[in-house]
Amino acid sequence: MSNIFDSITLFIFDLDGVVYEGTNVIPGALELLQKLRDAGKIIYALTNNSTLTREMYKKKLDKIGIDIPLQKIMTSGFATAQYLSEHGAIGKTAFVVGEIGLKMELQNVNITPVNLHKSSKLPPSVDYVVVGLDRNFTYQKISSALTYLLNGADFIASNDDPNLPTDKGLQPGAGVMVSAISTCSGKKPSATIGKPNPISISEILKRENISKESAVIIGDRFVTDISAGINAGIKTIMVKTGAGKLEKDIALNAEIKPHLIADSIADLLDLL
Repeated sequence: MSNIFDSITLFIFDLDGVVYEGTNVIPGALELLQKLRDAGKIIYALTNNSTLTREMYKKKLDKIGIDIPLQKIMTSGFATAQYLSEHGAIGKTAFVVGEIGLKMELQNVNITPVNLHKSSKLPPSVDYVVVGLDRNFTYQKISSALTYLLNGADFIASNDDPNLPTDKGLQPGAGVMVSAISTCSGKKPSATIGKPNPISISEILKRENISKESAVIIGDRFVTDISAGINAGIKTIMVKTGAGKLEKDIALNAEIKPHLIADSIADLLDLL
């Protein structure tokens, strides 16, 4: 099995549940990342969590001792903003069900987030309803999203993870918000940008001029991380930490399985 790494140049890591849970670094993560750096490998972080901007993630990673350059950190919020900017959304408005990371990434590409404020009224229409993880999700937000979608706004999801690994265990993910809005509106997102959509992996391969055969993604969730790798045509490694505790059986019974299933990221140290 150690041969899986022989031709790998690019390592793409999911973060939550793979490298850390909450503020706790998963044992072996720092050692593995250092070993890869020493070997001259290219390391990327690719997370479906849209609550922080890439700059915020850089500060978080630095604080817990994980050194990944800003330009090699990709979030679903960043990818959503890039996708919309490339599809005619520059200068338009979006009602955002999400947190500061998603809103700021949209602002960075000149898309105006419309938010609920006690002191101001919402505009009668917007161009998009953009939904990501929102830990302050309310009935009023669902109601406003419903109104905008029924009035013709385009429905975009940053991701639809059902839950999120934290240091307190699994918590509700962005998929809960997406599902609630989809259920009441009868509409599905016209695009879901995060994993398992391979768009971010394809962008990384293009940016680094790396072939599919020379890349691997390491994740804890089969339905997002591993499926994104499969969809992108790269190698896949699933760990049983984080959401992997729940999804290991899905992986074992899948038609296309991960190239490797490990108990945790620490197990990969012996394979390098």
